[in-house]
Amino acid sequence: MADHALVVADTSHTLVEHSLVIGQEFPDVETCRRTLKDIAIALHFDLRIVKSDRSRFIAKCSKEGCPWRVHVAKCPGVPTFSIRTLHGEHTCEGVRNLHHQQASVGWVARSVEARIRDNPQYKPKEILQDIRDQHGVAVSYMQAWRGKERSMAALHGTFEEGYRLLPAYCEQIRKTNPGSVASVFATGQENCFQRLFISYRASIYGFITACRPLLELDKADLKGKYLGALLCAAAVDADDALFPLAIAIVDVESDENWMWFMSELRKLLGVNTENMPRLTILSERQRGMVDAVETHFPSAFHGFCLRYVSENFRDTFKNTKLVNIFWNAVYALTTVEFESKIAEMVEISQDVIQWFQLFPPRLWAVAYFEGVRYGHFTLGVTEMLYNWALECHELPIVQMMEHIRHQLTTWFTNRREMGMRWTSILVPSAEKRISEAIADARCYQVLRANEVEFEIVSTERTNIVDIRSRVCSCRRWQLYGLPCAHAAAALISCGQNAHMFAEPCFTVGSYRETYSQMIHPIPDKSIWKELGEGAEGGAAKLDITIRPPKIRRPPGRPKKKVLRVENLKRPKRVVQCGRCHLLGHSQKKCTMPI
Repeated sequence: MADHALVVADTSHTLVEHSLVIGQEFPDVETCRRTLKDIAIALHFDLRIVKSDRSRFIAKCSKEGCPWRVHVAKCPGVPTFSIRTLHGEHTCEGVRNLHHQQASVGWVARSVEARIRDNPQYKPKEILQDIRDQHGVAVSYMQAWRGKERSMAALHGTFEEGYRLLPAYCEQIRKTNPGSVASVFATGQENCFQRLFISYRASIYGFITACRPLLELDKADLKGKYLGALLCAAAVDADDALFPLAIAIVDVESDENWMWFMSELRKLLGVNTENMPRLTILSERQRGMVDAVETHFPSAFHGFCLRYVSENFRDTFKNTKLVNIFWNAVYALTTVEFESKIAEMVEISQDVIQWFQLFPPRLWAVAYFEGVRYGHFTLGVTEMLYNWALECHELPIVQMMEHIRHQLTTWFTNRREMGMRWTSILVPSAEKRISEAIADARCYQVLRANEVEFEIVSTERTNIVDIRSRVCSCRRWQLYGLPCAHAAAALISCGQNAHMFAEPCFTVGSYRETYSQMIHPIPDKSIWKELGEGAEGGAAKLDITIRPPKIRRPPGRPKKKVLRVENLKRPKRVVQCGRCHLLGHSQKKCTMPI
């Protein structure tokens, strides 16, 4: 019945025309009720419901003496309703202010549903302003907030439902992504949520097969209806991009939960590799992390994130000259260079000695740290977790994990396609550094001692290169995994391709292998089996109802910022000359004689 259609403009535009006609049909009484509310709000008159039941709906204008009235009745034999009688003219002046009785929380929820679907961060303050601009109606902040909550629940389910669905969700991950680890744990007689651990088979394969044995550890606080913490262990790919390996949500960040997380990580790696790699782990080395790493990865090199160390040094001493010398010490390649910088700092402040006792150089300094970092010194995972916590804090836990899975899937797809387009031996970032080393190598004199050893002579010093062991006495080759300028000079002199002497983790082949597997989609929750067989590994069984954790968000506006903004900025790079290799100036500004 196109002639009898109710003409309603899109909610994102001004409503310009609303008409009702006798015979117009509605699929059910609820749709009829909502339509009439929308018309009342758009035309600025108050609606009074006279009768509403399973068979009829009668409403009139609330102004005394106004003849506007509509009678809708159920059609026989079908579920639809149609308008039987209609007095469509108003003689009243309508609602003369911005407040409207029909602008209920439910109406607000329906009005903003499309916008919230696209942007869960849509704020109540923005909602009430948009409703005023688009509909000419004023709603309170609380109405806007409750309307958003109701709309979020309709779109994503409630927070409580999210916890209840976790066992079924984990089962779906294991079914659709065989080889993945997904388990949820509850605690107490009430089965309150305690822990969730997820690692996709595609990530496990990529890390073990093609990534350097380096992991970042960090956490972010969750500020949703129920508090908690998001834990993550992430690797880095050949092009130094973040590669999440395992993700967990826990009811609270604690030493016990870090111990559990690292235990799950160890089991995951132990099951999937015959020879456990000797890991290098970077973190802020909080007590719980340190104990957990020492317990489950006793052979790992566990170092500080340089950003964390440098900010502590900066905040402790607040001396620009001291901080600059500190950065020179950080990137010093040899212990001799490092100790000379320490001596300079001690001359400025004796307190430096005590600070170095709290932050031993063996845990962060390039010259002393024994782990394999290959130039990766800071935690990229911090910013990633911060963004996830900010984007997902208003989503139920299953929707949060789905948001993360979608992002991982996008990363895998985009990087897989990008890797297939590359035609070089090494990834672009490594190619650039090798090219710079080759350019710098032209200024060196090369003396060949034997088949594998070379003496590289410059005006400042002489370096010894062993191309079989892939070692240079300057230590840059060993520390960064790519031939330094001295090594490049030696390799070129004997007709070798310097690109072939980079560590395998920097090759395009390794990059492609990292993203060769797929993270498969999870079916819609409407077809999950909420009851079934028990889960693996001591996790909650599917027939157990998991309740939310005891810790809820306190009243009041939550703090959205979980980190200082400056914490997300990478530390300032110390410039090093490619010609003389001294710190503090670039190759173009070098004045050293060659």
